[in-house]
Amino acid sequence: MIYTPGPLRYDPPMMRRWVLVAALAACGEGNKATPDARLEGFDKPDIVCPGDPSCKTTGDGQLKVGVAKRVWTPQNFETYTDENSDREWQKTEPFTDLNGNGKFDGVWLFGGGRAAEGVTTDVEVRAMALVEGDMTFVVAYVDCIGLFSGDMDAIRNDPALASLNIDHIMIGGTHAHDAPDTAGIWGPDVGVSGRQPFVIDVLKQKAVEAIAEAVANVQPAQMVIASTKTVNELGNLQSRTDDWFKDIRDPVIFDPTVTIARFVKVSNPSETIGTLVNWADHPEVAHFDDSVPATITAHYPHWLRDHIENGVLASESKFAATDLPGLGGITVFVQGALGGQIGSLRGTHPPGPGGVPVTKTSKEMDQAVGTNLAAVALTTLAQAGESTSDLPLSFKSAKFWARVDNLGIQVYQILGILGPAETGGYNPDDPIDVGNEPWIALRSVYLQIGPLGLVSVPGELHPELWVGGYDGSWSFGWPIQWGECADNGNQCELGTNAGCGTSVVCNPKPNAPDLSTAPKPPYMRDLVLAHDGVRYPVVAGLAENYIGYIVPMYNFVLATSGPWLNEAEGDHYEEVYALSTLVEQHAIHPILELLKFRKK
Repeated sequence: MIYTPGPLRYDPPMMRRWVLVAALAACGEGNKATPDARLEGFDKPDIVCPGDPSCKTTGDGQLKVGVAKRVWTPQNFETYTDENSDREWQKTEPFTDLNGNGKFDGVWLFGGGRAAEGVTTDVEVRAMALVEGDMTFVVAYVDCIGLFSGDMDAIRNDPALASLNIDHIMIGGTHAHDAPDTAGIWGPDVGVSGRQPFVIDVLKQKAVEAIAEAVANVQPAQMVIASTKTVNELGNLQSRTDDWFKDIRDPVIFDPTVTIARFVKVSNPSETIGTLVNWADHPEVAHFDDSVPATITAHYPHWLRDHIENGVLASESKFAATDLPGLGGITVFVQGALGGQIGSLRGTHPPGPGGVPVTKTSKEMDQAVGTNLAAVALTTLAQAGESTSDLPLSFKSAKFWARVDNLGIQVYQILGILGPAETGGYNPDDPIDVGNEPWIALRSVYLQIGPLGLVSVPGELHPELWVGGYDGSWSFGWPIQWGECADNGNQCELGTNAGCGTSVVCNPKPNAPDLSTAPKPPYMRDLVLAHDGVRYPVVAGLAENYIGYIVPMYNFVLATSGPWLNEAEGDHYEEVYALSTLVEQHAIHPILELLKFRKK
């Protein structure tokens, strides 16, 4: 797709381009000096617990867990009358001027010019605090498209948290597309911010409240944990995944693992404190339903959390053989490796109530995905859950930097409409050019809770960087690469001519990936599993910052004409929305080093 500057209305494909603009929100306004540390990689982690001065001991080794949640859905917000039913506000369309300022102060959603006309589900902040000895770690996930490091730091540095002695707060976004705009790039028109102070201020306030309550309510816990793969026929790893999602970029590699960790009271193991659930899928389906007004929603994570807590009836999901009781407590959803368009669009058919496939992109599809995932998670936990009270807690974290070569991002950094992020490594008084490119500060954290190992990534990670899978072992019945029919360009399976005429050749796509040049192991998942005792590896996506797509270098192709603005032929949509051709090197290689690090 070609981006043409000017007074264009936004469309969803173009808006993924703008997501990365937000990574440079503070360029020219924030850190104007070269960072003290080297730009690429890091010298050593800045916190390792237990062992560092702030977290020397594990005490008696008893893990304590606390959870909390807060709704941050805007209340009593202004709406408009969509007179032409295009789901975009036009300046001529009437609106409810609740504050009497003569201006439409809408709640803007993903896609641009799209103001919320109501609420389908609340959007929330959910936090889980983990305490052992003098170590305190918090996992907090927000229903939003993504948060930038400046917003995260504002939450962490809030005075209300200062006395709680928290060693680290890992903050992430669920990537909910129709949550209020936290990036700033989807306002009423190009160049006008979609970040509304009355929205962002409430988000931060509710995040602080949830974190504080989670820490205040910790109590001794033990864990029940399990995982499985969400394939069409549970247990048949070659049965494909179109009951759930697809990967529409070659190579077809993804991780359909759902991991569920239930923390229960030591004093009453039948009572849940909180539950951590990890899976990877774009929460976006209802956004693409043009038949209904645009509304605020958390998409499938809402239904997943609700059903984990309250149960799934057999009539609600074909994956519930009987009525499944809920776990109670509070469920925290951690997004996974969803880069490369891992999503429930484009021909999926999640079964709805009674097993009837839901084929229309709609809130009903969101609900089906979340309900089915809850049914699978609850069933797996009941049948194969591993109980343990041996839960040593440890974590390590490092800060590093990634260079921004994307010319479009460099241009749009001057707009000043975006969420804040720390930048440096360049002279803002000189023109941005080769040798004076801005860098953005990133962070990753590795957290281990007994057999559960979790590593964070600051964006939409392409799953092959997590699992490898270049031999087809993570394709689950799909061909690892698709081709195009020679006669009509339709997608076909290489080697079979499926979808083409009987005498028509199925050719490789333009700029098809050369898997022989893919990175060799160990991959991130391997290095998580290399930590003593880890049996449940988890990647936490869109955490600690948000930089858009993290595309592997071996399969990174730019258009020869208008790179960073035009897409190269073939499956190369994501490159236009990446920081640089070196985003893997700058953003992922340091994480590999963090995972390898062991304190001597």
